Amino acid sequence: MPLAVRQAGFTLLEILVVVMLVGLLTAVIATQGNWTSNDSYLDQESARLQDTIALLNERSLFSGQLMALRLKGTGWEPLVYDRLEARFLPVDDTSLAPRSLPPSLEMEWQLDTLEDDQVSLKQVARSLVEEERMMDTSTLADEDEEREEDRGAEQSVEQGDDEDDFPQVFFFPSGEVTPVTLSVRVIEDLDQEQRLQVTALGRLLDPDAPPRDEEDRPRYRDREEDEE
Repeated sequence: MPLAVRQAGFTLLEILVVVMLVGLLTAVIATQGNWTSNDSYLDQESARLQDTIALLNERSLFSGQLMALRLKGTGWEPLVYDRLEARFLPVDDTSLAPRSLPPSLEMEWQLDTLEDDQVSLKQVARSLVEEERMMDTSTLADEDEEREEDRGAEQSVEQGDDEDDFPQVFFFPSGEVTPVTLSVRVIEDLDQEQRLQVTALGRLLDPDAPPRDEEDRPRYRDREEDEE
């Protein structure tokens, strides 16, 4: 009686099961790695934003310059007001270079006003800029009329271009800062978020942490309440 020949190797069903398990394991590892990367990016970018705000405040205090921060959903750009150019320019400092967030992150912000504040710091900054431009134009009185008209036209165009791209946060040499609450978060998971609150005196606070006493509680209200 011939002996039964045993089949070597794996059946098609066994191979399919192994492939499915490997694919499932790979997906879990990749997803876990993505969570870890997002957490790391979130911590790094939040720390960078905090350092940028602190540096802008310090530089304004010690240099006597009007500093600013232009905010975007994809990052931020530190600026300094140049009196000769009569406009805000990028800061010539590698520690205050423009920053773009990783594609997985986004930023939002809410400008706040103090309860007894009648004029926003943005309006004050815009007024200072306009005064500088007017003073710069007045120095052209000794030039011929045609050249003065051309200069005025250039300034009008420049002012129009700055209208929509005007910075949102300002740092004054007096120590005043535009109060704002900033949020950096993961796009795919809005629960992964870090917030930073900047007071009118340049203090950096965690708005999600309970205040230690009433003096630490900033008295803010939303700008929308003023419009109502």
